[in-house]
Amino acid sequence: MRIVTSLSLFGAFANLIYSIYVVAIGILKSDVAPGWISLSLQQSGMFFLISLVLLVLSEYIMQMVSLSNEGPLYHVGQEFTSTRMTRREKLNIEEVISKSSHTRGNDPQHLF
Repeated sequence: MRIVTSLSLFGAFANLIYSIYVVAIGILKSDVAPGWISLSLQQSGMFFLISLVLLVLSEYIMQMVSLSNEGPLYHVGQEFTSTRMTRREKLNIEEVISKSSHTRGNDPQHLF
C-alpha cells in the first residue's frame, strides 16, 4: 500500500509540473497548435485529481487495516467457569412438555 501511496503522490506532483510546463509553453511560444494548451491542462488536471483520490483511498485503507489489527490477540472459543452457562444451554436442548405426557405419566411404554 505504501507503493500505491508513493505512486499516487508522484503522479499528482508530475501532473502539477506538467501543468506549469504547459502554461510556460503557452506564454513563451507563439506557434502552438490550437487547442493543445486547453486539452493538456484539462488532462493534467483530471489526472491530478485521480491521483489525489487514489492517495486518499490508499491512506484510508492503511488506516483501517491498522485499526483492525489493534484488537486482542486471542479469541474466546469456549467458556468453562461461567455461573450462567449450564450443560443444557451448552448442548442447545429444549424440554417440551406436552399434555399427553402429563396425563399418561413418564412411562416409556406409553410413548409408543
